[in-house]
Amino acid sequence: MNKKEYLDSIRSKLTGLPEKDINSAIEYYEEAIEDRIEDGLTEEQAINAVGTPEEIAEKILMDSSIPKLITAKAKPKRTLKGWEIALIIIGAPLWIIVGAWLLIMFLWVILLLFSMILTIICCVLGVILGSLMGIAAAIAQLFTGGGASSLGLLGMCIMALGIGMLLVVPVKAAVTGLWELIAKFIRWVKRKIIGDKAKKTAINTEVK
Repeated sequence: MNKKEYLDSIRSKLTGLPEKDINSAIEYYEEAIEDRIEDGLTEEQAINAVGTPEEIAEKILMDSSIPKLITAKAKPKRTLKGWEIALIIIGAPLWIIVGAWLLIMFLWVILLLFSMILTIICCVLGVILGSLMGIAAAIAQLFTGGGASSLGLLGMCIMALGIGMLLVVPVKAAVTGLWELIAKFIRWVKRKIIGDKAKKTAINTEVK
């Protein structure tokens, strides 16, 4: 496989993405091959070093936004016949409802995870800031003759501050874990969208 065949193979696997994005990706990998050739590799070695068309196409698709992937998947790969267009129009209400439901579920999961992150952070910050304000108030009361009650408040606030500081490390770990979970969920959704597309590409390649 020469460079032109290699790049054409990648392009064929990106059908449906915006032409600007496809051209940008092709130019990037063309330069990557040329750079390796300039470093002394043969064209075949340079292509092998970059990766297979399937690997490159999957990477490009995974780096694309979900709306672009959905558009690419929904875009017809050939000219539709009249009866096919009629069926699409008739079934449009159903597909719109299903699509809206899936979008709502996706956004609900993302918002749920984000709200969990914000809730955890706000709770810990609330404990720490509240403790600091309590300490400041207790000290102010001591100077105005607050007595034992002010000392008790000061001790409680210092204890609460210590608990809040101890929670910083596990909370950081929890927030990092939730953030990674969001990233994994988005990657999972992308794989579900491009999964059938990748299989169809492989089938078409085998038929040819």
